[in-house]
Amino acid sequence: MEFITTLNLDWIFIASQLVTGAVLGLLIGMTGIGAGVLIMPALMFISHVDPAVAVGTSLLFSVLSKGYGVLEHWKLGSIDKETNFSLSAGAIPMVLIASLGVNKLKQFLPPEIFNFWMKIALAAMVLAISIYLFWDGFKKNQDNSYKCGDPLTKPQKIKGAAYGGVVGTLVGATSIGGGVFIIPILTGVFKLSAKCVVGTSILISVALTLVGSGIYLYYGNVDIMIALLLVVGSLLGIRAGAKAAHSMSNLTLKRLMASLAFISFLSMVFGINH
Repeated sequence: MEFITTLNLDWIFIASQLVTGAVLGLLIGMTGIGAGVLIMPALMFISHVDPAVAVGTSLLFSVLSKGYGVLEHWKLGSIDKETNFSLSAGAIPMVLIASLGVNKLKQFLPPEIFNFWMKIALAAMVLAISIYLFWDGFKKNQDNSYKCGDPLTKPQKIKGAAYGGVVGTLVGATSIGGGVFIIPILTGVFKLSAKCVVGTSILISVALTLVGSGIYLYYGNVDIMIALLLVVGSLLGIRAGAKAAHSMSNLTLKRLMASLAFISFLSMVFGINH
């Protein structure tokens, strides 16, 4: 096992990481999106790490920061525990398999080829997510029959585990599935309210990224110092974001999630060209 640690840190770099962490924390607490969709471009274009290290560092940041976010949303009662268990049952084994696959692949491909195609894949996935979220947030005849904490039927539990397997694969390969790929499932399949979606997606993300970050850490694809600086900056932001989400309407939260996903896509397209 080897560790990547950013050396020769200057005050400007430290300050930029703390500010970035605070912004990410605010958005994570408010929408459940951030540790994958938003931190990936931040790590590649502000912290200047390669895509595989960005994925691993993002996963570690997610574990540390979203663990705190879970506590805040648990206090506010915005977590559906049964839905979380159903999705996690299918997702956790697949995030382990996908994380191993990506790290093995990096050992055999030339770095410039691996990094380029990782960026392409990440941008394509974020575009697909943002399109769905915009459709869901702006479609006519919005369904107001959302819930949180209702018991699941046996078919719903099986369906949750199947969807969880897909999400786990995407999380392990890209780190972006923990929030945004779970959100469409929670709203479209389980019909959870936006507030409950935010809290539940954060709890699921912690379980998935805990497994994934361990694999990336083992293969040396995590920058520990950057992850810690971002976490320190995120703590106050997460608390403020969780409280803001609790006071927002269902529709406002859905549209905010869509906007954040699209901004991330634009950032990644810029990164591919540069």
